[in-house]
Amino acid sequence: MIFRFAPFEIDTDQVELRREGVRVAVEPQVFALLRLLVENRERLVSKDEIIETVWGGRIVSESALSSRIKFARQALGDDGVAQRWIRTIHSQGFRFVGEASAEGTPPGQPTDTTDRLAEVMSRPMVAVFPFEQDPPDPYDAYFVDGLAEDLMAELASWRWFPILSRNAAFDPARRSLPIAERAVAFGARYAIGGRISRADRQARLSIELVDASSGVQLWSARFERNLDDLMEMQAQIAQEVFRRIAPALNSAERRRILRKAPADLTAWDLTMKALWVLNRPSQNDFTDALEQLECATQLDPSSPLSWSLISLVRYEAALKGWVGGDLDGVRRHFHDMLVAARKAIEIDPSGWMGHTLASAGELWGEASYARARYHADQAIDLNPSAGLAHHFSGCVYGFGGELDAAVAIQSQAFRVDPNYLHADVIQADLGLWRYLMGDLDESRSHLERALAENPMNQRARQRQIALLGRLGDEAGAREALDQLVAIGGPLTADYVAASYPFQRREHFDLFTEGLRRGGVPIN
Repeated sequence: MIFRFAPFEIDTDQVELRREGVRVAVEPQVFALLRLLVENRERLVSKDEIIETVWGGRIVSESALSSRIKFARQALGDDGVAQRWIRTIHSQGFRFVGEASAEGTPPGQPTDTTDRLAEVMSRPMVAVFPFEQDPPDPYDAYFVDGLAEDLMAELASWRWFPILSRNAAFDPARRSLPIAERAVAFGARYAIGGRISRADRQARLSIELVDASSGVQLWSARFERNLDDLMEMQAQIAQEVFRRIAPALNSAERRRILRKAPADLTAWDLTMKALWVLNRPSQNDFTDALEQLECATQLDPSSPLSWSLISLVRYEAALKGWVGGDLDGVRRHFHDMLVAARKAIEIDPSGWMGHTLASAGELWGEASYARARYHADQAIDLNPSAGLAHHFSGCVYGFGGELDAAVAIQSQAFRVDPNYLHADVIQADLGLWRYLMGDLDESRSHLERALAENPMNQRARQRQIALLGRLGDEAGAREALDQLVAIGGPLTADYVAASYPFQRREHFDLFTEGLRRGGVPIN
């Protein structure tokens, strides 16, 4: 069922709120609230009925209800003063007061995440390269790189073109080349670069947009801003870039998802330092980054990026726990990961990173496929250019049993992020999905790539054992098992049950059968 009112649509089948055909990111409780109000638009809906429907009758505070009403109004461009769509009936409840009609799904409307993803990926890629410093100052490197990453996020939030990943764009091996040549090397059509300097609280940026195929400069500009106005500058640059390379965009497609400006620049500074450190990871770096991020959230608890990065650190720690076989530690990290991700989403429901990390937290921490799938879809829709979103979404779809979708989504990660940090992990995942599909040659190919990139990838080695066991290659499986033992890889029944959350029993049985045939003594 689709309810239409003015520029909005509520699609109950796809669990989507759309404005002029463009999906609006809202968290599940806000969507449930909007649906309840629109479905019952002919009458008042009491607070008790809202709590019963949205929270399942659980006891919640008045502030929790008020916050969901506030987010619902924000999603519709409404507020508590105008009350154009949602009217408060004091001491009683709320009522939807707009004119709405119920209709079927319109023809040609994308109804699947992979369809929407394919639409974006079919367009030319845009690359944002790290800005040069004037004069060079190693102490300020994190600040300069942080501004470029912010611009990437701003452009990605428009969800119109794929944006080259930070890992690829910041590759030091190509940093000395002109930006047009770098863009061509990664298959990007447009390149953005610039030069920046800052003194005290002032930042000066010279920026250019180049058509990489011809080398022609399409646009250039100079900006001078107080540090308090950095987000405004990013938005202005993004708008100008899209005006130059996408003149046919209509008003709905040109709107950007608003991102919250930092309330405390010291907190932003600490967050950028942590992000800079996370892109050069080691065990000590994670500790340092976590300390900086926790300090940032104390200074500015309303920063969604800080909470998202805390969630990301917890994920990296969970990966290390899988390697060491510390199941209790892994469960704690996934719990903390999900808590931080939920906090990020509560602050900013339109933040792709929070939804991405929540999808992994829900999958491994709670085994909740419905919630994991919702967050995975939100993340891809909000930022089709994020390798991390492709990675986690593929995991959710794969373990949820939708193997074709898992392969399609994860395979796109290498286009937007050729230097993805966990490329070997994606290859191991693709090997697992192909194994479950019965495409054993492709499975072998992906697993060999994973192990070529990282011979210490225990998850790839586990799947190799299952593959060789299923093929009847006892000698090969025994050799792979010996290699797994040599690098300390765990493979107990408890480990498999906890770390391979298959939704379909036949997939779990197919995997464990291969392991047993490969010589792994599990029941």
